[in-house]
Amino acid sequence: MAVLGFALYAGGGAGAEPPTVLYTVEPGDTLWSVATEHYPPSEDPRVTVEVIRDANDIPDAQIYPGTRLELPAAG
Repeated sequence: MAVLGFALYAGGGAGAEPPTVLYTVEPGDTLWSVATEHYPPSEDPRVTVEVIRDANDIPDAQIYPGTRLELPAAG
């Protein structure tokens, strides 16, 4: 039974996409601050801002308090 459980656990992640994190914009947040606070320092914030914009269909750099953003996995 334990072997079956491990097989299901190990196989469950194969090919699965990394989870998306939901973040609610706070007063004073910018796309840049979200990118630098929620992604590793090794990620280029310029690229990360564009990834967040694309994932959330944001036409420009404006975000508003209370907006829920999908933050795609880094990498």
